[in-house]
Amino acid sequence: MMPVQNNRKIILGIGIIISFALLILSISLYYNYQHELRQESKLSPELIKSMSNEEIVSFLEERRGTESTFHSFYLLPFIAFIGLLIGTLVYYIMSDKVIHQEQSLEKNTKIILKFLTGPERKVIETLLENEGRVQQYELSHLPNLNKLKTHRILVNLEQKGIIHKEKLGKINKIVLNKGLYKILK
Repeated sequence: MMPVQNNRKIILGIGIIISFALLILSISLYYNYQHELRQESKLSPELIKSMSNEEIVSFLEERRGTESTFHSFYLLPFIAFIGLLIGTLVYYIMSDKVIHQEQSLEKNTKIILKFLTGPERKVIETLLENEGRVQQYELSHLPNLNKLKTHRILVNLEQKGIIHKEKLGKINKIVLNKGLYKILK
């Protein structure tokens, strides 16, 4: 549970920092572009003195006609800012649900395991450690268990529908119920 919360804070922080960096980049690119346009369209005082009013007007109209009205390149960082900010917020909201699900799953797992006896819990924990499958003789080597105790525990768990046995010649493979395995893992 703790790694998800730590990752959540790290991802949220990185997302916010990058999104604001993109916002600053887009604003600075846009203002630099506007500054360049202003510099290009400026007329020096000497040039203005040598031009008539009609020439000045035609120069300004010509400049206005050659300028493109929309520069999407400068909006890309701004669009990325909005997308990243929305993505970060969605991640933050969704991670709340994941954390809540992990907490309830952990609580449910503890409740399920409380209904089992100590030796039954050991068997289930061993099955979980081995991806839900283990050979029966391996279980009889667990602390405080022997072949007879292991057999009785397995019969009891099988009657409850928690496990089932698969015959592999003379060896029994004990398999944890798939639905229960998904819940407990």
